[in-house]
Amino acid sequence: MAIRIAKTLTPIPDLLVVELAALFHDLDDHKYRTSTSPTLSTLLQPFLTHPSLAPEQAGMILKIIPSVSYTAEIKLQKAIPTQWIWQATCGELHAVQDADRLDAVGSIGIMRCAAFSCKANRKLLEEGPESGSGLGLGSRSGAGIDGAGKEEGEMQKDPVKAKVDGKGQSAEGHFEEKLLLIKDRMKTDFGRAEAERRHQTMVDFLSSLERERAVLDAE
Repeated sequence: MAIRIAKTLTPIPDLLVVELAALFHDLDDHKYRTSTSPTLSTLLQPFLTHPSLAPEQAGMILKIIPSVSYTAEIKLQKAIPTQWIWQATCGELHAVQDADRLDAVGSIGIMRCAAFSCKANRKLLEEGPESGSGLGLGSRSGAGIDGAGKEEGEMQKDPVKAKVDGKGQSAEGHFEEKLLLIKDRMKTDFGRAEAERRHQTMVDFLSSLERERAVLDAE
């Protein structure tokens, strides 16, 4: 997907950098790393020193990977001074980011969210009187969830703060905390168009979930 997105950009980015950064970007994911994990450069050293890869390309890959994730972007943009500078115009990064985010939304995103929630021992549904709160049909399809009236790029919720506050501790809650906001963080025209379609898939799914919950609550 990253290569496909990259080929829609003008000028076309370095496709080898895009491909390798896309393949390796999860190696730096905090969910999979531990205090004893080797550094990213050490981990990738056998690949990045290959004769077919120029030092400049290897350096760009190591530079791109820590900036790919949704959470990393938020942190870097909020840093004082901001650490989101070269990233704003890097086509290679944008192709990898949009491909990564498209994987997290739509039908595949729904299945991934459920699968990871089971692995992480995270409940699937919100419970109690506030179950489904903030995820009403109107807010999902209207200004509430899309952040209309806010400055471009501003999000309703801070996913980093949400983790600290203990929110988003269910698969259902993860949609509001992150997945429904992704379409507004896309970087390319292709990514934005595809994210809009996949966003609607999630909206339809959550609407169906609310209807099914209402049937259960009525028993």
